Amino acid sequence: MRHKFAIVVAAALPMLAGCSNPAAVDEVRTPIPTADVTSADGWLGQICQDPNNISIAVDDGKGNAVERRVDDQQPIASAVKVVPLAAYARAVAAGTLDPRQRIPVTEWERWYFPGTDGGAHEQARTRLPGDTVTLDQMVSAMIRESDNAVPDYLRDRLGDQALIDAAAAGGWHDYLPSSKLGDVIRLLDPEVVDVWAAARRYVSDPTYRDATQSKPLPSSYDEVAAWADTTPTASARQLASMHRSIATGSFGPGSDIARAQLEWQAPPDGFVAIGFKGGSYPGILTDAIYLRRADGTVATAVLLNRRMPETTWQAALNSYSQQELLIRAMTEPDVSHRLTCAP
Repeated sequence: MRHKFAIVVAAALPMLAGCSNPAAVDEVRTPIPTADVTSADGWLGQICQDPNNISIAVDDGKGNAVERRVDDQQPIASAVKVVPLAAYARAVAAGTLDPRQRIPVTEWERWYFPGTDGGAHEQARTRLPGDTVTLDQMVSAMIRESDNAVPDYLRDRLGDQALIDAAAAGGWHDYLPSSKLGDVIRLLDPEVVDVWAAARRYVSDPTYRDATQSKPLPSSYDEVAAWADTTPTASARQLASMHRSIATGSFGPGSDIARAQLEWQAPPDGFVAIGFKGGSYPGILTDAIYLRRADGTVATAVLLNRRMPETTWQAALNSYSQQELLIRAMTEPDVSHRLTCAP
């Protein structure tokens, strides 16, 4: 099926920091850059221009931290996939799941809604051809390409409590399991209340599945962005806690398994590893990143942006320069200082 508007859940390459502390205005006089989501400096201006819609949590692992609206709940799009990853990692460590198990692609694709993931599933299948894939390969598609079918598959297989317990192990308490497939169905049918029940019906009832797929997705950015603003949320602190606990190993058994999935990209010079999971929906942009150093210290950075105008959101998706800003905020004290103290 082709649709005019494809919901994008991006798994962007990490790269990445700003805002105001009135007490420090006399100390720092660096002008605030013009708001521009196509450059790292421009993002500093963007953050200061839109303080009510951007949450930031940066901890460089060396005693310096930046917090902005860190406990406010915001839609997080595919950044939520760190939780089913964590649940998978715990299950593998406990021997409940075998990462080498071959899974028929047809079983994976029961949870797939064509045309709603910005091409993520097709990209994953290009990387992982064949009629079967290992369970570990499926999970890699959830992290690398940001496939939307895998987290629902894992929720169905592991159960809600496994996800809740995994989130709590990472310091994210009061986590509520969500459904990517169910949320898409709700977009098509706003009367849907129980999105997980709708997702499971889609999987088990071919008639309902065909009827649901026959419905046209909204073509209006504003309509889809309004829906995106009602999708599952988290705080920057909760996401940062999940990534830090996995990176440091305080998450417990399965930390190494989760790290192996998150750390699939080469780190910047001077670091042992970089872990990343971000995402986007229309109007929503999220990034959660950690850096591990050889001395054992870990830096983390989370940026959550909501209610972005279409032109701003599209420009940000084309550049991903906020990731450069976050990396710099974790590694350059002066950038972190500007993020906190921009006059």
